Amino acid sequence: MRDTFCLKWDQDHGAKLVDFHGWNMPVSYAKGILAEHEATRTSAGLFNISHMGRLRIQGPQAYKFSQYAFTNDLSKINIGSALYGFLLNAKGGIIDDVIIYKEANDRFLWIINAGGRETDVEHLKRLSTGKDLKMDVLSDDTALLALQGPQADAVLKRWVKDADLDRIPYFGFGRGTIQGKGAFIMATGYTGEDGYELMVDVKDAPMVWELLASQPEVTPCGLGARDSLRLEAGLPLHGNDIDEATQPYEAGLGWAVKGDKEGGFFGREALNPNPSRKLIGLTLEGQAIPRQHYKVVCGGREAGEVTSGIFSPTLKKGIALAYVKGECLDKPLAVDIRGKAVPAAVTRPPWVRHVTKAKAK
Repeated sequence: MRDTFCLKWDQDHGAKLVDFHGWNMPVSYAKGILAEHEATRTSAGLFNISHMGRLRIQGPQAYKFSQYAFTNDLSKINIGSALYGFLLNAKGGIIDDVIIYKEANDRFLWIINAGGRETDVEHLKRLSTGKDLKMDVLSDDTALLALQGPQADAVLKRWVKDADLDRIPYFGFGRGTIQGKGAFIMATGYTGEDGYELMVDVKDAPMVWELLASQPEVTPCGLGARDSLRLEAGLPLHGNDIDEATQPYEAGLGWAVKGDKEGGFFGREALNPNPSRKLIGLTLEGQAIPRQHYKVVCGGREAGEVTSGIFSPTLKKGIALAYVKGECLDKPLAVDIRGKAVPAAVTRPPWVRHVTKAKAK
Protein backbone atom coordinates (compact mmCIF):
# COMPACT_ATOMS: atom_id res chain seq x y z
CA MET A 1 0.00 0.00 0.00
CA ARG A 2 1.02 3.60 -0.58
CA ASP A 3 1.18 6.13 2.25
CA THR A 4 0.29 9.81 2.26
CA PHE A 5 2.19 12.55 4.09
CA CYS A 6 -0.19 12.05 7.03
CA LEU A 7 0.58 8.44 8.04
CA LYS A 8 2.66 9.24 11.14
CA TRP A 9 0.05 11.75 12.35
CA ASP A 10 -2.71 9.21 11.72
CA GLN A 11 -0.91 6.53 13.71
CA ASP A 12 -0.31 8.92 16.59
CA HIS A 13 -3.98 9.96 16.75
CA GLY A 14 -5.85 6.68 16.89
CA ALA A 15 -6.63 6.26 13.20
CA LYS A 16 -8.22 3.02 12.05
CA LEU A 17 -6.32 2.45 8.82
CA VAL A 18 -7.58 0.47 5.80
CA ASP A 19 -6.56 -0.22 2.23
CA PHE A 20 -8.47 2.22 -0.01
CA HIS A 21 -7.61 1.81 -3.69
CA GLY A 22 -4.10 0.82 -2.64
CA TRP A 23 -3.69 3.69 -0.15
CA ASN A 24 -3.24 3.41 3.59
CA MET A 25 -6.11 5.65 4.68
CA PRO A 26 -8.02 6.29 7.95
CA VAL A 27 -11.64 5.16 8.21
CA SER A 28 -11.89 7.24 11.36
CA TYR A 29 -9.93 8.61 14.29
CA ALA A 30 -10.43 8.08 18.01
CA LYS A 31 -13.75 9.97 18.20
CA GLY A 32 -15.38 7.72 15.62
CA ILE A 33 -17.36 8.18 12.43
CA LEU A 34 -20.54 9.62 13.96
CA ALA A 35 -18.66 12.29 15.89
CA GLU A 36 -16.67 13.24 12.80
CA HIS A 37 -19.84 13.41 10.69
CA GLU A 38 -21.55 15.63 13.25
CA ALA A 39 -18.49 17.87 13.60
CA THR A 40 -18.46 18.52 9.85
CA ARG A 41 -22.17 19.35 9.81
CA THR A 42 -21.95 21.71 12.81
CA SER A 43 -18.40 23.07 12.88
CA ALA A 44 -15.51 21.95 10.64
CA GLY A 45 -14.07 18.64 9.51
CA LEU A 46 -10.55 18.21 8.13
CA PHE A 47 -9.93 15.47 5.56
CA ASN A 48 -6.73 14.23 3.96
CA ILE A 49 -7.69 13.48 0.35
CA SER A 50 -4.19 13.22 -1.06
CA HIS A 51 -4.97 9.78 -2.45
CA MET A 52 -6.89 11.55 -5.22
CA GLY A 53 -5.05 12.42 -8.43
CA ARG A 54 -3.99 15.81 -9.75
CA LEU A 55 -2.74 16.75 -13.19
CA ARG A 56 -2.30 19.93 -15.18
CA ILE A 57 -2.87 20.06 -18.92
CA GLN A 58 -1.52 23.12 -20.69
CA GLY A 59 -0.43 24.31 -24.11
CA PRO A 60 -1.84 25.53 -27.43
CA GLN A 61 -4.25 22.59 -27.78
CA ALA A 62 -5.03 22.11 -24.08
CA TYR A 63 -8.47 23.68 -24.34
CA LYS A 64 -9.57 21.82 -27.45
CA PHE A 65 -8.28 18.54 -26.02
CA SER A 66 -9.88 19.02 -22.59
CA GLN A 67 -13.20 19.83 -24.26
CA TYR A 68 -13.01 16.60 -26.27
CA ALA A 69 -11.98 14.40 -23.33
CA PHE A 70 -14.58 15.87 -20.94
CA THR A 71 -18.39 15.72 -21.16
CA ASN A 72 -19.17 19.18 -19.78
CA ASP A 73 -18.55 22.45 -21.63
CA LEU A 74 -15.52 24.46 -20.53
CA SER A 75 -16.50 27.32 -22.83
CA LYS A 76 -19.35 28.15 -20.43
CA ILE A 77 -17.15 29.08 -17.47
CA ASN A 78 -14.74 31.90 -16.79
CA ILE A 79 -11.10 31.64 -15.81
CA GLY A 80 -11.09 31.05 -12.05
CA SER A 81 -14.04 28.63 -12.16
CA ALA A 82 -14.46 24.85 -12.24
CA LEU A 83 -16.77 22.25 -13.78
CA TYR A 84 -17.84 18.72 -12.86
CA GLY A 85 -18.10 16.11 -15.58
CA PHE A 86 -16.91 12.75 -16.87
CA LEU A 87 -14.31 10.84 -18.79
CA LEU A 88 -16.11 8.26 -20.90
CA ASN A 89 -15.01 5.08 -22.62
CA ALA A 90 -16.00 4.18 -26.17
CA LYS A 91 -19.25 2.61 -24.89
CA GLY A 92 -20.26 5.77 -23.01
CA GLY A 93 -19.37 4.26 -19.64
CA ILE A 94 -17.94 6.47 -16.90
CA ILE A 95 -14.20 5.90 -16.57
CA ASP A 96 -14.19 8.56 -13.87
CA ASP A 97 -16.00 11.65 -12.65
CA VAL A 98 -13.65 14.61 -12.45
CA ILE A 99 -13.50 18.33 -11.71
CA ILE A 100 -11.58 20.63 -14.06
CA TYR A 101 -10.34 24.03 -12.87
CA LYS A 102 -9.88 26.60 -15.64
CA GLU A 103 -6.64 28.37 -14.73
CA ALA A 104 -6.27 30.04 -18.14
CA ASN A 105 -7.62 29.51 -21.64
CA ASP A 106 -4.69 27.18 -22.26
CA ARG A 107 -4.18 25.69 -18.77
CA PHE A 108 -6.46 23.33 -16.81
CA LEU A 109 -6.07 21.56 -13.48
CA TRP A 110 -7.80 18.16 -13.31
CA ILE A 111 -8.77 16.49 -10.02
CA ILE A 112 -9.42 12.77 -10.46
CA ASN A 113 -10.39 9.92 -8.13
CA ALA A 114 -7.91 7.67 -6.34
CA GLY A 115 -8.99 4.67 -8.40
CA GLY A 116 -8.32 6.62 -11.59
CA ARG A 117 -4.81 7.91 -10.88
CA GLU A 118 -3.34 5.50 -13.41
CA THR A 119 -6.30 4.62 -15.66
CA ASP A 120 -7.40 8.22 -16.21
CA VAL A 121 -3.89 9.34 -17.11
CA GLU A 122 -3.44 6.41 -19.51
CA HIS A 123 -6.78 7.22 -21.17
CA LEU A 124 -5.89 10.91 -21.50
CA LYS A 125 -2.45 10.14 -22.88
CA ARG A 126 -4.00 7.94 -25.56
CA LEU A 127 -6.45 10.68 -26.54
CA SER A 128 -3.72 13.33 -26.56
CA THR A 129 -1.36 11.55 -28.94
CA GLY A 130 -0.08 14.07 -31.48
CA LYS A 131 -1.63 17.06 -29.70
CA ASP A 132 0.37 20.21 -28.94
CA LEU A 133 0.05 20.17 -25.17
CA LYS A 134 1.86 19.17 -22.00
CA MET A 135 0.42 16.93 -19.31
CA ASP A 136 2.04 17.24 -15.87
CA VAL A 137 1.04 14.69 -13.23
CA LEU A 138 1.18 16.54 -9.90
CA SER A 139 -0.10 13.76 -7.64
CA ASP A 140 3.23 12.81 -6.04
CA ASP A 141 4.53 16.36 -5.65
CA THR A 142 1.44 17.85 -4.04
CA ALA A 143 -1.01 17.02 -1.26
CA LEU A 144 -4.74 17.65 -1.14
CA LEU A 145 -6.68 18.57 2.02
CA ALA A 146 -10.35 19.39 2.52
CA LEU A 147 -11.68 21.68 5.25
CA GLN A 148 -15.47 21.40 5.27
CA GLY A 149 -18.32 22.71 7.41
CA PRO A 150 -19.98 25.94 8.56
CA GLN A 151 -16.84 27.06 10.43
CA ALA A 152 -14.40 26.18 7.66
CA ASP A 153 -14.39 29.69 6.22
CA ALA A 154 -13.70 31.38 9.54
CA VAL A 155 -10.90 28.94 10.38
CA LEU A 156 -9.16 29.29 7.03
CA LYS A 157 -9.38 33.08 7.08
CA ARG A 158 -7.13 33.13 10.16
CA TRP A 159 -4.26 31.64 8.20
CA VAL A 160 -4.67 32.40 4.49
CA LYS A 161 -2.81 35.43 3.20
CA ASP A 162 -2.61 36.92 -0.29
CA ALA A 163 -6.13 35.74 -1.16
CA ASP A 164 -9.61 37.04 -0.33
CA LEU A 165 -11.76 33.99 0.43
CA ASP A 166 -14.91 36.10 0.11
CA ARG A 167 -14.05 36.62 -3.56
CA ILE A 168 -13.76 32.89 -4.27
CA PRO A 169 -17.24 31.65 -5.25
CA TYR A 170 -18.53 28.10 -4.95
CA PHE A 171 -16.80 26.06 -7.67
CA GLY A 172 -14.22 28.80 -7.97
CA PHE A 173 -10.59 28.95 -6.87
CA GLY A 174 -7.74 31.26 -6.00
CA ARG A 175 -4.12 31.25 -4.90
CA GLY A 176 -2.82 32.31 -1.53
CA THR A 177 -0.30 31.45 1.16
CA ILE A 178 -0.49 29.69 4.52
CA GLN A 179 2.45 30.49 6.81
CA GLY A 180 4.26 31.72 3.72
CA LYS A 181 3.71 28.52 1.74
CA GLY A 182 1.75 28.53 -1.51
CA ALA A 183 -1.78 27.09 -1.55
CA PHE A 184 -4.19 26.51 -4.43
CA ILE A 185 -7.56 27.16 -2.75
CA MET A 186 -10.70 25.59 -4.25
CA ALA A 187 -14.22 26.31 -2.97
CA THR A 188 -15.36 22.76 -3.63
CA GLY A 189 -16.05 19.68 -1.54
CA TYR A 190 -17.76 16.32 -1.16
CA THR A 191 -19.85 16.87 1.98
CA GLY A 192 -22.79 19.12 1.11
CA GLU A 193 -21.27 21.84 3.29
CA ASP A 194 -19.44 25.07 2.58
CA GLY A 195 -15.71 24.58 2.62
CA TYR A 196 -12.48 24.39 0.70
CA GLU A 197 -10.06 21.94 -0.82
CA LEU A 198 -6.40 22.94 -0.62
CA MET A 199 -3.59 21.77 -2.88
CA VAL A 200 -0.18 22.40 -1.37
CA ASP A 201 3.36 21.18 -1.97
CA VAL A 202 3.75 17.77 -0.37
CA LYS A 203 6.65 19.01 1.78
CA ASP A 204 4.40 21.75 3.21
CA ALA A 205 1.43 19.47 3.86
CA PRO A 206 2.38 18.30 7.39
CA MET A 207 2.63 21.91 8.58
CA VAL A 208 -0.70 22.90 7.01
CA TRP A 209 -2.42 19.79 8.38
CA GLU A 210 -1.06 20.32 11.91
CA LEU A 211 -2.03 23.98 11.82
CA LEU A 212 -5.62 23.33 10.78
CA ALA A 213 -6.06 20.25 12.97
CA SER A 214 -5.00 22.28 16.01
CA GLN A 215 -7.84 24.78 15.65
CA PRO A 216 -10.57 24.35 18.29
CA GLU A 217 -13.40 24.18 15.74
CA VAL A 218 -11.70 21.49 13.64
CA THR A 219 -12.11 17.70 13.88
CA PRO A 220 -9.90 15.46 11.72
CA CYS A 221 -12.09 13.01 9.78
CA GLY A 222 -11.62 9.77 7.91
CA LEU A 223 -13.22 7.96 4.99
CA GLY A 224 -16.22 6.80 7.01
CA ALA A 225 -17.54 10.29 7.69
CA ARG A 226 -16.64 11.37 4.17
CA ASP A 227 -18.86 8.60 2.81
CA SER A 228 -21.84 9.30 5.06
CA LEU A 229 -21.60 13.04 4.38
CA ARG A 230 -21.41 12.64 0.61
CA LEU A 231 -24.35 10.23 0.58
CA GLU A 232 -26.54 12.62 2.60
CA ALA A 233 -25.53 15.24 0.02
CA GLY A 234 -26.64 12.87 -2.76
CA LEU A 235 -23.19 12.74 -4.37
CA PRO A 236 -22.23 9.58 -6.30
CA LEU A 237 -19.15 7.54 -5.53
CA HIS A 238 -17.23 6.08 -8.47
CA GLY A 239 -17.00 2.34 -7.99
CA ASN A 240 -20.32 2.23 -6.12
CA ASP A 241 -22.91 4.35 -7.89
CA ILE A 242 -21.14 4.93 -11.20
CA ASP A 243 -18.49 2.96 -13.07
CA GLU A 244 -17.31 2.00 -16.54
CA ALA A 245 -20.52 0.04 -17.12
CA THR A 246 -22.67 3.03 -16.14
CA GLN A 247 -23.69 5.88 -18.42
CA PRO A 248 -24.35 9.43 -17.14
CA TYR A 249 -28.04 9.54 -18.09
CA GLU A 250 -28.94 6.40 -16.16
CA ALA A 251 -27.07 7.83 -13.16
CA GLY A 252 -29.24 10.98 -13.32
CA LEU A 253 -26.17 13.02 -14.24
CA GLY A 254 -27.13 14.13 -17.72
CA TRP A 255 -26.87 17.75 -16.61
CA ALA A 256 -23.05 17.35 -16.76
CA VAL A 257 -23.21 16.12 -20.36
CA LYS A 258 -23.23 18.74 -23.13
CA GLY A 259 -23.68 16.71 -26.29
CA ASP A 260 -24.22 19.76 -28.48
CA LYS A 261 -20.95 21.52 -27.66
CA GLU A 262 -18.64 22.27 -30.55
CA GLY A 263 -16.48 19.27 -31.40
CA GLY A 264 -18.49 16.87 -29.22
CA PHE A 265 -16.60 14.60 -26.83
CA PHE A 266 -15.19 11.10 -26.73
CA GLY A 267 -17.92 8.51 -26.13
CA ARG A 268 -20.81 10.78 -27.09
CA GLU A 269 -22.12 8.58 -29.90
CA ALA A 270 -22.60 5.65 -27.52
CA LEU A 271 -24.77 7.53 -25.01
CA ASN A 272 -28.39 6.55 -24.47
CA PRO A 273 -30.45 9.51 -23.16
CA ASN A 274 -33.42 7.22 -22.42
CA PRO A 275 -32.01 4.37 -20.31
CA SER A 276 -34.04 1.44 -19.00
CA ARG A 277 -33.00 2.08 -15.40
CA LYS A 278 -32.20 5.14 -13.31
CA LEU A 279 -30.27 5.96 -10.17
CA ILE A 280 -32.70 7.34 -7.58
CA GLY A 281 -32.76 8.24 -3.91
CA LEU A 282 -34.73 6.15 -1.42
CA THR A 283 -35.72 7.01 2.16
CA LEU A 284 -36.77 4.04 4.29
CA GLU A 285 -39.42 3.82 6.96
CA GLY A 286 -38.46 3.11 10.56
CA GLN A 287 -34.91 2.31 11.64
CA ALA A 288 -33.97 -0.05 8.81
CA ILE A 289 -30.54 0.33 7.19
CA PRO A 290 -30.21 -0.26 3.44
CA ARG A 291 -26.85 -1.73 2.47
CA GLN A 292 -25.02 -1.91 -0.83
CA HIS A 293 -26.31 -4.75 -3.05
CA TYR A 294 -29.62 -5.06 -1.17
CA LYS A 295 -32.41 -5.66 -3.66
CA VAL A 296 -35.12 -3.11 -4.41
CA VAL A 297 -38.51 -4.75 -4.95
CA CYS A 298 -41.73 -3.62 -6.61
CA GLY A 299 -44.93 -5.65 -6.29
CA GLY A 300 -42.96 -8.56 -4.89
CA ARG A 301 -40.52 -8.63 -7.83
CA GLU A 302 -36.96 -7.46 -8.07
CA ALA A 303 -36.79 -3.95 -9.51
CA GLY A 304 -33.24 -2.87 -8.81
CA GLU A 305 -30.35 -2.76 -6.38
CA VAL A 306 -28.92 -0.43 -3.74
CA THR A 307 -25.51 0.97 -4.70
CA SER A 308 -24.88 3.08 -1.55
CA GLY A 309 -26.85 3.05 1.68
CA ILE A 310 -26.50 4.17 5.30
CA PHE A 311 -28.46 5.09 8.39
CA SER A 312 -28.28 8.86 8.03
CA PRO A 313 -26.69 10.43 11.14
CA THR A 314 -28.46 13.72 10.38
CA LEU A 315 -31.94 12.44 9.45
CA LYS A 316 -31.97 9.35 11.70
CA LYS A 317 -33.39 7.35 8.80
CA GLY A 318 -32.09 4.84 6.29
CA ILE A 319 -31.24 6.45 2.96
CA ALA A 320 -29.87 4.96 -0.22
CA LEU A 321 -28.97 5.46 -3.84
CA ALA A 322 -30.27 2.63 -6.01
CA TYR A 323 -30.72 1.72 -9.64
CA VAL A 324 -34.36 0.94 -10.38
CA LYS A 325 -36.08 -0.17 -13.58
CA GLY A 326 -37.85 2.67 -15.35
CA GLU A 327 -41.25 0.98 -15.33
CA CYS A 328 -41.16 0.82 -11.51
CA LEU A 329 -40.26 4.43 -10.78
CA ASP A 330 -43.89 5.54 -10.33
CA LYS A 331 -44.87 2.48 -8.25
CA PRO A 332 -44.47 1.65 -4.54
CA LEU A 333 -40.96 0.43 -3.79
CA ALA A 334 -39.33 -1.43 -0.92
CA VAL A 335 -35.86 -2.64 0.00
CA ASP A 336 -35.44 -6.32 0.83
CA ILE A 337 -33.63 -6.39 4.17
CA ARG A 338 -33.01 -9.94 5.35
CA GLY A 339 -36.22 -11.17 3.73
CA LYS A 340 -38.41 -8.28 4.86
CA ALA A 341 -39.67 -5.74 2.31
CA VAL A 342 -39.17 -2.36 4.01
CA PRO A 343 -41.17 0.43 2.29
CA ALA A 344 -39.01 3.10 0.69
CA ALA A 345 -40.09 6.50 -0.59
CA VAL A 346 -38.47 7.85 -3.74
CA THR A 347 -36.54 10.96 -2.69
CA ARG A 348 -34.78 13.43 -4.93
CA PRO A 349 -31.26 13.98 -3.55
CA PRO A 350 -29.73 15.77 -1.77
CA TRP A 351 -31.09 14.85 1.62
CA VAL A 352 -28.76 17.37 3.32
CA ARG A 353 -27.15 20.38 1.69
CA HIS A 354 -25.91 23.52 3.44
CA VAL A 355 -23.85 25.24 0.73
CA THR A 356 -24.40 28.98 1.03
CA LYS A 357 -21.61 30.37 -1.19
CA ALA A 358 -22.80 31.78 -4.51
CA LYS A 359 -21.93 29.65 -7.53
CA ALA A 360 -19.11 30.68 -9.83
CA LYS A 361 -20.19 32.14 -13.17
